[in-house]
Order: sequence, then structure tokens, then C-alpha cells
Amino acid sequence: MSILLVDSYDSFTFNLKNLVETSTGAKVYTVYNDSFNFEDSSGLDKFLEKFDCIIVGPGPGHPENLKDIGSIGDLFSQQRQIPILGICLGFQVLCSLYGNKVDYLEDIKHGQVCDVNVVGDGRDNLFKGIDSNFKSVRYHSLHVNLTDPQERVLPLAYTRDGSEDILMAVRDAKLPHFGVQYHPESICSEYGSTMIKNFWEIAKSYNKDSHRVIIRDNSLEYDEHIIRPIPLMNANTFNNENFLKFKTISSSSLSTIEVCDYLKHELNQDFLLLNSASSPGDWSIIGLPIIGKSEVITHSTDVPNIVELSTWGNKFDKKIVKLNNSIWKFVSDYMSSKMIGSIQEQLPFVGGLIGFFSYEEGFFINSADLQQQTDEPIPDTKLCFIERFILHDLKKDLFYIASILNNDDEWITKMSDTLPKIIIEKNYDPIVNSVAELTELTSQKIKFHKPDKENYFKQFEQCQKYLKKGDSYELCLTTQCLMEIPNDIDSWSIYKILAKRNPSPYSSFLKFQDCELISSSPERFISWNNEKCQLRPIKGTLKNSPNMTFEKASKILHTPKEMGENLMIVDLIRHDLYNFLDKVHVPKLMEVEKYKTVYQLVSVIEGSFSNSRYTGIDILSESLPPGSMTGAPKKRSVELLQKIEQNKRRGIYSGICGYWSLNNFSDWSVIIRSCYHYTNDLQNTPTSNLWRIGAGGAITVLSDPEGEWQEMGVKIDSVLQAFV
Repeated sequence: MSILLVDSYDSFTFNLKNLVETSTGAKVYTVYNDSFNFEDSSGLDKFLEKFDCIIVGPGPGHPENLKDIGSIGDLFSQQRQIPILGICLGFQVLCSLYGNKVDYLEDIKHGQVCDVNVVGDGRDNLFKGIDSNFKSVRYHSLHVNLTDPQERVLPLAYTRDGSEDILMAVRDAKLPHFGVQYHPESICSEYGSTMIKNFWEIAKSYNKDSHRVIIRDNSLEYDEHIIRPIPLMNANTFNNENFLKFKTISSSSLSTIEVCDYLKHELNQDFLLLNSASSPGDWSIIGLPIIGKSEVITHSTDVPNIVELSTWGNKFDKKIVKLNNSIWKFVSDYMSSKMIGSIQEQLPFVGGLIGFFSYEEGFFINSADLQQQTDEPIPDTKLCFIERFILHDLKKDLFYIASILNNDDEWITKMSDTLPKIIIEKNYDPIVNSVAELTELTSQKIKFHKPDKENYFKQFEQCQKYLKKGDSYELCLTTQCLMEIPNDIDSWSIYKILAKRNPSPYSSFLKFQDCELISSSPERFISWNNEKCQLRPIKGTLKNSPNMTFEKASKILHTPKEMGENLMIVDLIRHDLYNFLDKVHVPKLMEVEKYKTVYQLVSVIEGSFSNSRYTGIDILSESLPPGSMTGAPKKRSVELLQKIEQNKRRGIYSGICGYWSLNNFSDWSVIIRSCYHYTNDLQNTPTSNLWRIGAGGAITVLSDPEGEWQEMGVKIDSVLQAFV
């Protein structure tokens, strides 16, 4: 048996698909609402004959706007004798076809849990076996007023907003067409599975009683209309020989930063640092690129069809590769040829790629319209293949000196003998010295250009306009603070101070030839191994001040506004995972975590790769930009944000940085609480480098402009404290 699911480019569609498949046992095939030319009704009819029923999913926009609904109206309006269930936008289309008025809500509900009350004959069909009053999640700016002169649409459920009843469910009096306004697929909705099962039983009974002919066709698996991602790589081919060798050093008085400081100043060794400076981080990774050998991958959305390959520290050694597909396929093929099988030691990193992907490497961004920031193609992907590295196990306080190069025993031995000497030879505190240097320079030479409040408020109002129209449930509005820093200031000094003053689990220092990133991010985007993946979104931020307690912060962050923001991202990420995986669960939902400078509302979502043909890189490639930095639905939100933010590049900010190891372990953080610099930035001067601090926050209909402005200031200040 098969069910057709129509997607209106929503960010919750695959949550719905999973709910339907697990509730019915049927195979669900997903298509976009504009994937057909419905002028050819005969072709459509032949396609629909292959399905037992249709589910029309949610989406942004208005039911009377053809660009928003595509072919959905034709499914209902042709009086088709096929069972249909419309959800949110699908519900609104069904109602509007019979003359019912669709108005804007006075009290808009985006990510809010509300009571749904069953009425009429609802408990005899769609809500059979469901409590007459149950809780479900609403994501809608529009609502339906029943003004149907034909009385074709009959009410099945309402919810109460103040003194007004808001329609929540209907059925067609003549055809097997049903609709619900709320979102049964949300993680906080009750009885979603039961409602879907009821519709499925109604559909099967109708098909049987009406003698409807259903064509069972195996070719559906290969139909061009079906949304079906193709795996980027085959995990079963990870069988290359492993040359990993390492030595361990135990030292309770040696920090990751002290090791890096010694490498830089005493050994003149370049490094790429991923530093877990606070919980829940367990490991720090120091990648040690080799001049003239370690390969660097560079990709720019300015010239999207090519990739530049070079070696570390050799600007004349460059190779241009034409892309046959995407940067994601290129990186996947690059790593697939080097991947190893499992190794005995459960180390997080055994050699591989370290670097970043910018915000603009994600989907739905119109790169052609973006403002230029550099006088050469901007580096949107920057990855270095690391053969030598040092790992710091923070829990066991062990250092691993490691290499995957053949015949590299001499280097391992030499480095293992060198590190213990740091404790003896160091005669100064690297962080104290850096603070003294920067304090003197900051008051004299660094110029700060903070965001313009008036412009931010105008952009806030634009967000509200789109939110109230139903084009988005949440928009993560961002802006930038600019800093003119004398080019004789060492960026490593800035990082050391930031890591001390704002320690974070996903701190990083990445210095490439054409760009630099200093990050104190608290937010994991995605981590994975061969068994499972984990995403850890943060939505809800509160300053950790002397008069703020954990209990007080929890009370503030567990308000409808903050919880609504977090819930939307949780539902969005579940959708991203269900696009590839069958098993997804949420072990932590909207819990408060304390950091040195802020309190955060955090959720954890995990997915299992068991019996899946996909790997972590598939999820990573399809999930950018991070949902916590865009809003939902993601496609429409990204498009709106680019317009609202006046086509300014976010660049490295809002992207991700991390590693992908040869044992297929990987961990990537969202680049927030960070500053970055382009070597070829158009605003550099002969004496200063321009550094950028991006900051923003989720705007919902419950947001207050002053409150959002203050929250954004807290995030900028968490980085600026490195300079004051």
C-alpha cells in the first residue's frame, strides 16, 4: 500500500512522513507541490491511481496564492474520488475552495501548545479514540472562518483563543477529504499517530466501498517526481589500511593552550585548533599541517563550479578542479578514497579534514545577489587534510602525539620528548602576557563599529510583517559588529584571551592563508560516527550576571516565547534527520544549561544509522545553513532573511567549523560567539585588518524589539570581552 505526501517546501515534512509510515505501515512517497504540470489532468490521474490516499502537508504562505500552494488546489477542486488529509496549509486550501474566508489571526501561534476540542461527529471518524480535549502544537498566522454557503465543510474541532473559537479540523460532507489546522507531527503534539491511523482506516474503507481501482506499480520507486536523496558515499567501502601511530603523555599541569603556545613561539609550528574549553567537550584537537604536503581544499560560491587544491604554506602550488556535482560530493569522494575501517583505539580524530563551511555554502541562498566583501573569490569552504596531530583527552588528562604518515616514528618520538619540557621551560603565563598586550592596544588603536539600532529596528519590523503573513514561523535576524584591528596584533593573542574569558565546548582557532576564525561557540551543530548522529541546537539566551541564578534563568527561559523558538528548531532538525533515517529521538528537550557568560535553552536530537544507506555527510550537506541560524520553514526563511539583511554576506559566521576524521567520526559547531577576518577584505587598510563579529537572534511574533536588541548585545559582548 502507498500514500502520496505533498510537500510545500516546509521544514516539518519528513516528521510527518515518518509519523504516517510508522502509524500506517504503508510506504509514503513525497513530491513537491509544484512538481507537476496540472494542465495535463490525464497524466495526473494516472499518477494518483497508484496511491491509496493523499496527505497534503504544511507550508508557508497563503492558500489563495498559487505560488505558495502549487497544485494543491487542483487535488481538492477536481472532486477527485481519492481520500485526502490536509494539514495546516492543506487544511486552509480545502476550506477556502468552498468559499470559507481565510483571515489573519489576532493572536498568532507559532510553536505554541494549545488545547484542541473535538466537536460534532469528530469522535466518530478522524478523532475516534482520542480525548475530546487534547494538546497539540500550532504553527499558523492564518485561520479559517466557516462561511461556506454550501455547508460542504463540516467542523470537527476548535481551539479557544481568548473569547474566540479557532477552527482546528474539518471534513468534506460529500468527499473523503479531511483537514487539521494544527501539526500532529510536532514532538509536543498528542495523539498524532492515532489521528493518522483513523484517517488511514477511513481511506481504506472508502476505497473498498467505492470499488476504487488502485494500480500497484513498482516503478514509483524511480518516478522523477519523488523526493529521494542520493547517498554521497558508501560507508561499506571504508577499508583502507590504517597507519595510525601514537604515543601518550600524562601531564596534570599542561593545558591545550600552553601546548599550542609552545608550538607557535618555540617550534614555529602552524596549527589548527579545535579546543573543548568547557563541558560537554571531552577532547581538544591540535592539527599540525605540514608545509608543502598537507592538502588544502578551498571553494567559493563566487565561482561555484571549481575547487582549488593547494598545499599548506605553498601559495604557488595550486590545482584547479572542475566540479561535476557539488562541493559536498567532491569532499565526500575525497574522504571516501582515504577512509579506514574501525580501529581499536576509540579516538575522536585519527587524521582527516579540519576547517569550516560558511553560511553561504548552505541551500536556498542566492549567491549572485550577495554584496562583495573581498577582492578575490571569498573562501566559503576551507579544509585542511591533517596527517600529524596532538589530541588532549580532558577527562583522563592524556596527550596523544599521533601521525598517519609512514615512517614518522622519529617525529612522534621527538614531539613526545618535547612536550614534557614545556612545563620546565615555560617562564611566563601566555594568557596574562596577551591580556597586557591587548589592553594597551585596545584603548589606543582598535576601532569598533557596532550595529546601528535604528536599522536593526527597521529589519525587526520587516520580520514581523512576514511572520504575521504566515511566510515564516521564526526568522533568525543577524547583523555584524566591525573592528579595525592593527595588523601587528597577533590573532593568537586574541584567541587566548577569549578562551580564558568565555570558555566554551566548541572553541576554535583556525588560521588559513586567506582567512582566520576565532570562535568560542557553545553550540554543536552535528556530530556523528558509524552508529549515530547528534545535533544540539540552542535557542534562548540569557546573560549570566551576578544576580541571575539558575532557578531564575530557568523560569525566564521556560516561557512560551523562548520555548516556542526552541521547539521550532527541534521540529526542523527532526525533519532534516527523518529525510535520511528511520530512528530519531530527543533525549533532551528544552533544558537550561549554564555557561560562564550566558544561560542557554538547549535540546539534543539523535538519529541512528542502523540499516541506513546514508552517512553523516549526507545529513550535514542537506542541513545547512543551520536551522538555529535561519528559522522555519527554512527555504522561505533563508530567502526572506537575505532580503531583510540587504544581501549582506554572513560569511563564516552562521556557518560551521569542525573536523571529519578518517574513521568517520565527525563533530561540527555552529560558528557563533566568534570573530573572523579575510586577508583580502575590501575594508582592510595598509595598517589595519577588518574583523567581523556576527550576532543575531530568533524573531517570532512574541519578540520585543528592545529585548532582541539587548540579547544581541549580550552575544556581541561575549566576544568583545577579549578586547576590554
